[in-house]
Amino acid sequence: MLLNFFVLIILLGVIKILPKLTHPRILIYLVGILFIYLINIGATYLETSSLVPRILKLLQIAIFYFILKNSNKLIKENPDDFIRINKIYKFIAPFYMLILIVAFIANVIGMVGLSRFLFKGILTSVVLLMVLYTSVKIITSIIVLLLKLRTKFELQTVTTIVDATNKRFQPILFWAGMLVWLLFTVKGFEVLEFLMAWIDKSLHLTWALGETIISLGGILSFLTIFTITILIAKLIASIFLDDWMVSILPRGIAPGISLTLRIVLISIGFYIGVSSAGIDLSKLGFIIGALGVGIGFGLQNVVLNFIAGLILAFERPINIGDTIEVDSEFGIVTNIGVRSSNIKTYDGYEAIIPNGDLISKKVVNWTLSDRDRKSKVLFRTASNVDPKEILELSNTIGLNNDSVFKDPKPFTYFKGFDENGNLKFELWYWTTFSEALSSKHIISLAIFDKLKEEGVVAPTPVRRIVKDNGSR
Repeated sequence: MLLNFFVLIILLGVIKILPKLTHPRILIYLVGILFIYLINIGATYLETSSLVPRILKLLQIAIFYFILKNSNKLIKENPDDFIRINKIYKFIAPFYMLILIVAFIANVIGMVGLSRFLFKGILTSVVLLMVLYTSVKIITSIIVLLLKLRTKFELQTVTTIVDATNKRFQPILFWAGMLVWLLFTVKGFEVLEFLMAWIDKSLHLTWALGETIISLGGILSFLTIFTITILIAKLIASIFLDDWMVSILPRGIAPGISLTLRIVLISIGFYIGVSSAGIDLSKLGFIIGALGVGIGFGLQNVVLNFIAGLILAFERPINIGDTIEVDSEFGIVTNIGVRSSNIKTYDGYEAIIPNGDLISKKVVNWTLSDRDRKSKVLFRTASNVDPKEILELSNTIGLNNDSVFKDPKPFTYFKGFDENGNLKFELWYWTTFSEALSSKHIISLAIFDKLKEEGVVAPTPVRRIVKDNGSR
């Protein structure tokens, strides 16, 4: 009785909160589940031999079938309101609807015990799924609210941390909740003990490889530990690559920590996994020797790129977001991996560069220490103008450009005469790397328009063809 009371209180809380966190139309289906639960509690006080409990059970099954069918349709129509749960629910709902049909038929033909058993398992599973999903949404919302109340953070920092919470923390809670739900669902259908006994029996299957005995449980243990380690390493490493973490830590530290953690965690996971599989690492000397021979003959580049990745992580000559030029590739570094790094070129394609090339070859990093760049605009005029007026005009155009630094001021140099007798000028100015190309375009157009407005004639190359008749 006390357990039913607590479940009833929790269901009332879910009915109050979940529609506000997802979609308002889910309310009617939640109320329907509450109604089913109340009928289920009331039916326990009726005589099981009478016809009334069977009729009530048929009514519950029919209502539950209607709820699963229509709620599944609602979630499919509004996937953004039911993130993550929509992909799981679209498989769960049809399966549970099929079980409800079996329970309905079992009740009609007199197999009342089977009908109650199937219905109870589905009801427990669905209620638990609702509670766990609501809990995940509530915990995430509380964390986001607390972050927004932290006034010492800038608005942009709070926004990036909130996005990271929804992107990283909420999936962890969700999948942890799914594991709990799966465990209690299996227990609700009363097959947990049978399943555990079957798994225990299967895990003791063994094979002998020389002096080493390998069991199915050891293999599964290795695969499980290694897979979980890779997922954890990827999750933790990706957290350090989020914008909010990159902005908090000193420049280049976050990618280095990310790469180092990935290598360390995967190495630890592999060692623990091999040990849990029952393999004596001291007897793997021949494998290590063979690996050394393999490295000597064919894996030099792999090891070189791996070591180069470690050097890039600790020395940090290149960081994610830097604009670099190596060989014929010119673009922005988007990823620094264990073996290779990715560059998003300005032509739009991804260039995969081995880490060894980033260490051994000449690399031009345009944004390592700062993003300030010195640029120049070259132009010529006819020889019949006053160079001093052109210098003043050019300097004024440079100062009026918003992307040009005012300190140091832009300055124009008179370079003398070219081979055709025209005057040469160079406007030098400082701007940011991202504004270098656009500022040069805008300033060049401004100089052209101003010269045209002032009546200054631009030089026009003249070519003469001289025919030499010659004399014999």
